[in-house]
Amino acid sequence: MTMRYLEIPEDAYDALRLPPGRAEEELQQEFAVFLVKEGLLGPALARRIANMDRLAFHELLARRQVDWGGSVEDALRDLETARIAAPPDQG
Repeated sequence: MTMRYLEIPEDAYDALRLPPGRAEEELQQEFAVFLVKEGLLGPALARRIANMDRLAFHELLARRQVDWGGSVEDALRDLETARIAAPPDQG
């Protein structure tokens, strides 16, 4: 899988008021929440950016009061994304 990176000027990164050692994690979560809030990405893919499991990401969205207003189509797309990402059934 190809990864994309967002460049942040060093002085801006250093000026962030985030807990030491947590800036990268916090920025990933903030970006993922922003994408869902703006309707640019559904929770299933956004949580991958945040590097969080489904439940934890949905809890984060709830804490941030982000109502992603998912439609049936969104739910089906999220389900398909999860199906593709899940490892094959070994049973």
